[in-house]
Amino acid sequence: MARPHPYTFAHVLVPQLANRRPGAVRRELADPALARELLHYMWEKAAEGLPPAEHVPPRGLRLHWHEVAGRAVALLHLPAPQASTEAHLAALVYDPESDDEDEVEDDAPAPAAAGSAPDDAPRPRYFLLEATLGRSTDEAGTPTVVGEWRGEHYRHLGPGPAGGRPDTAKAFLQALAQVLGPLPGAGVAFMRIVR
Repeated sequence: MARPHPYTFAHVLVPQLANRRPGAVRRELADPALARELLHYMWEKAAEGLPPAEHVPPRGLRLHWHEVAGRAVALLHLPAPQASTEAHLAALVYDPESDDEDEVEDDAPAPAAAGSAPDDAPRPRYFLLEATLGRSTDEAGTPTVVGEWRGEHYRHLGPGPAGGRPDTAKAFLQALAQVLGPLPGAGVAFMRIVR
């Protein structure tokens, strides 16, 4: 059974916030200091109401930006999963039309707060690489499944790359490239890692 702390973070809080405030969240995640602060704040929020024994340390929680199939991807590395449905990785995928951010003027209103009305930026797609039941070995890694949250609807997209390996993140990005497909007529590289 999934531990409530990491499950709530990956399956509830991240998609909720990214859908409620897509433009503001993207701007915050683009700034390394703000991204770290936001992710750790959300990690602590996911533990609220849980007994201290069920709190999971944020060991390994970090974010890297990539370009996959012509789209900007915020890849979240999560603490190692211990049960089925806990995630190894999560990805917020932003379509190119959401890249066109207007310059913010000095007298422009601040981004919406977490509980306020949604901003009008396009919502990202949200994917997870989850641990699943199956046989695992040190060499082959652990079995996974790729899933996607769309609003309140969740669907499995099929088996994912082996989890817990040094190449898991790269293999997950390649799986996302297959799911997303290239942008029509964009002529962009299928996958390019940006650091």
